[in-house]
Amino acid sequence: MFLIRLADIFKEAVFPSKCIVCGSFFRFSGKMSSSYTRNCANGSYAPEDIAFEKVMAPLICSECLSGFLPAESPLCSVCGFVFKSREGEDHLCGKCIELPKRFGKARAVGLYYRTFMKVIHSFKYKGKLQLAEPLETLLLSVLMRHWNLKEFDLVVPVPLHVKRFRERGFNQSYFLVKNLSKKAEIFMHGPVGVKIGRDVLKRTRYTEPQTGLGREKRTKNIKGAFALNDTSAVEGKRVLLIDDVYTTGATVDECSKTLFDGGALSVDVLTLARAI
Repeated sequence: MFLIRLADIFKEAVFPSKCIVCGSFFRFSGKMSSSYTRNCANGSYAPEDIAFEKVMAPLICSECLSGFLPAESPLCSVCGFVFKSREGEDHLCGKCIELPKRFGKARAVGLYYRTFMKVIHSFKYKGKLQLAEPLETLLLSVLMRHWNLKEFDLVVPVPLHVKRFRERGFNQSYFLVKNLSKKAEIFMHGPVGVKIGRDVLKRTRYTEPQTGLGREKRTKNIKGAFALNDTSAVEGKRVLLIDDVYTTGATVDECSKTLFDGGALSVDVLTLARAI
């Protein structure tokens, strides 16, 4: 034990951790985080105890960790929009009243702002795939707080068009959930019966990036861009749709339409981040 600790001290002195967000070197004390990660791995922690600050501690400096904002109540009971006022209960936002969503409800880990935005950009655009595992853990914690896992038969990641997949080399939405069933079984101490439908949806049309587009343009841009590879895969199924960022909801709403057209019984949405 002493030699292991000595090796850790030497490693930290010679190879200090580099923050994924700001790029600065920082001294990371892995003792608390390793214990925390180990307890998460064996299901000793409840989902509500899984904190961004501890899960991401090996990768992000303490100053940047403090910049994370969780997507917490009060929020829209449908789309998950976080209200500026920190008082009151969850209720429908004006946009969901004006334009009802096809899906049941959407929830997210945190707000798409500062620290979390940079984390997602590093994962999505810079290929920092080491972020997939801790981000998947955070997704699972939010899933288990807002739903019962037995409410779903199928987890479906939002697909990339083949052209964009070749450019990026991976589908970030799939990487966020590829081990979700195994992680869930640890917390549930047994099988959960949820399948990961990697190829259930396909993107049939190459679209310009949604970033920078307004609500109307996003909706028009994404309309008719998805199809099912096999209708029988979703018929009568309760689906959880996964994406990295919820901005206006145009993408997940269009995916929901495709899933319902294929006979899905219900569709809910889980994302890493929710735009402000």
